[in-house]
Amino acid sequence: MVRCWPLLLLLGSCSGQPAVAPGGIVSNNPCIDSVLAEIAAPNQISAVSVYSHDADSASAPLAWARQFPALGTGAEDVMAAKPRLVLTGNLASSGTNAALAKAGIPIVAIGVAASIDEDVTQVRQIAKAIGRVKAGEALVARMLAALPDADQSTVTDDAPSAIIWQNGGFVAGKDTLQDDLLRRHGFRNASVDFGLKAWGVLPLEMLIRNPPRIIFTPVNAKGNEARELTSRLRLLKHLGNQTLIVPFHDRLLYCGGPNIIKISNIFQNARRSLQ
Repeated sequence: MVRCWPLLLLLGSCSGQPAVAPGGIVSNNPCIDSVLAEIAAPNQISAVSVYSHDADSASAPLAWARQFPALGTGAEDVMAAKPRLVLTGNLASSGTNAALAKAGIPIVAIGVAASIDEDVTQVRQIAKAIGRVKAGEALVARMLAALPDADQSTVTDDAPSAIIWQNGGFVAGKDTLQDDLLRRHGFRNASVDFGLKAWGVLPLEMLIRNPPRIIFTPVNAKGNEARELTSRLRLLKHLGNQTLIVPFHDRLLYCGGPNIIKISNIFQNARRSLQ
């Protein structure tokens, strides 16, 4: 059950008993939550993002996140929590952050990492902000250890082509964290073959006309997406052995941090299957 602050209860936006932890550090971003779940000390965290209470959008472990009340991205939600430090990300508007700053609430804003190096820097930024530098370095070490030993960030044209194709046909293209991860594992991001940039939508028809060697794609979905996905997977089977279809949950695209460990494991297994 999602737990909310009293102000939210008055507004009728959710229900349940608020639970206040003593630490005073709050986050309204699920990617930050995933890092906090790994490095925060007991009782440091007072609230997490509402997205972290949802199994379909959470990057942090649900059992960990649901210990805490859930916050939306609005300034009113955050201020009602009476935080001593707010960790905020790209889901909150600049207006929200300005309102928090005007109220004298310390803020640490984390952007969207476009590379592994940027993601590592952000983990360290969060760790420093909450006074857990040593724990942050331990997480960074685990993330880097999960990557291939050899840096394959510069790949040749004959490298196996791959694409991350999520529900709705969205594709992670150049200058994204996912693109960097593909290169580090020796794949050539096939998004460039379709003229896509950082993020774009790739229709099924175009993909089938020029399929890459590997397609990382979800194999499960709900509602309308489930019907669409069933149709897509049926058509992709016609590609036969020329293309390997690898299950890849949409949630792995939402955040870096500890997700890098999971993504690297999937990529390395896929690369070994080609040998």
